[in-house]
Amino acid sequence: MRQKHSAADRTFTAFAHTFILLFTLFCLFPFLLMIAGSFTDEEELIAHGYTLFPQKLSLAAYKAVLQSDVLFNGYGVTLFITVVGALSALCISAMLGYSLANKRNVLQTPFLFFCYLPMLFSGGIIPFYIVVSQWLHLQNTIWVLILTMLCQPFLVFLLVSFFRTIPEELEEAARIDGANEMRVFFQIMIPISKPILASVGLFYALSFWNDWFMGLMFIDNEKLFPLQLILRRMVSNMEAARNLIPSGAAIAVTPPTYGVRMATTVLTIGPIVLLYPMLQKYFVKGLTVGAVKG
Repeated sequence: MRQKHSAADRTFTAFAHTFILLFTLFCLFPFLLMIAGSFTDEEELIAHGYTLFPQKLSLAAYKAVLQSDVLFNGYGVTLFITVVGALSALCISAMLGYSLANKRNVLQTPFLFFCYLPMLFSGGIIPFYIVVSQWLHLQNTIWVLILTMLCQPFLVFLLVSFFRTIPEELEEAARIDGANEMRVFFQIMIPISKPILASVGLFYALSFWNDWFMGLMFIDNEKLFPLQLILRRMVSNMEAARNLIPSGAAIAVTPPTYGVRMATTVLTIGPIVLLYPMLQKYFVKGLTVGAVKG
């Protein structure tokens, strides 16, 4: 029986490893195709499409993307709003989640309803624009890219679920020793909440890094354009320039539209992808630890 079980275990392990390997290759294929396409000559892309092993390499797409200082300025703006926004949003969401999970909070039910309501209903784009631009006067400021995305109810409830799994005896012991609410939160709750904080922080960082809609709505100053908005405008302008070229016209240089799409995608996702290896050990644990009580 032991030999049969051992053989079955080995068979299952081999099957699981093979499946995971194939699934990994399936996930990596679009990224490899995108990177290869960004280094492919535009004429080959038009003639043969995207391939993993291009016959004619070209850096024209990256030259077209990197030729302007606006892109580097956009990187600075995006890095600022990602770091400051993610840290601020994580701090606010963690304190709000801890407050909502605390049974001693007499306003727990109204606050839970207040946080849950925006997940179901919204006031619409026009009222949102009027409040932000005319009442708060945040238009054409870098803070409009941060404050408008500072709290996401879904991530707050993710934190609430985690804080509810922490034994109440930890708080009671700290309060018996004379700790106040701020000390309990920062010295007791925060150190044991690293998995969920890393997961929520990664979600917030992705939201700030990938956002372009807030910049499109509220930013007119090119010096404050985030990276995603700059790349979107760049691709749109190249597409428009390509459409303006008459068919059959003898022009020496044409905009590398297809290559630029791939190059801009590589430049956009590159830095944020580097966060995943550093936060991977916290990411899975943070998503699952709050789902089981105990």
